[in-house]
Amino acid sequence: MSHQPHDPHCIFCKIILGEIPSAKVIETAHAVAFLDIHPVNRGHTLLLPRAHHPRLADVPEELAAHTGSLLPRLCRAIAAATGAAGLNVVMNNGRVAGQTIDHCHWHIIPRFNDDPVDWAWPQGEYIGDELSQMRFRIERELQG
Repeated sequence: MSHQPHDPHCIFCKIILGEIPSAKVIETAHAVAFLDIHPVNRGHTLLLPRAHHPRLADVPEELAAHTGSLLPRLCRAIAAATGAAGLNVVMNNGRVAGQTIDHCHWHIIPRFNDDPVDWAWPQGEYIGDELSQMRFRIERELQG
């Protein structure tokens, strides 16, 4: 994890390099977390690897593991600091999924009983053997 590529046009890379000020809450040699300046709720924090990788699939596994290992401690701290009743830990991966900055990152969003956020996702179902077919396809990709 020694080489850490940056994109000179990426706002998160500029924050990491100190070119844009931020309210950092955790910094390691390979990851950083800072408060989102447009929070869903106060305490909304972004966690990202220092190296520029647009999507999660682009992140080397060792770097993803290190960055993800910070989530439990960060979640405990955010919940305690905000008094949140719960948290959403969300990653938007790709534009179609709502990713607006092409630097892999997780959102840690404090949630409160009376907040205005409503993320009711529609739920579908598998028909016939679609479930087993999908499992087979994913397993085949994991082996490749």
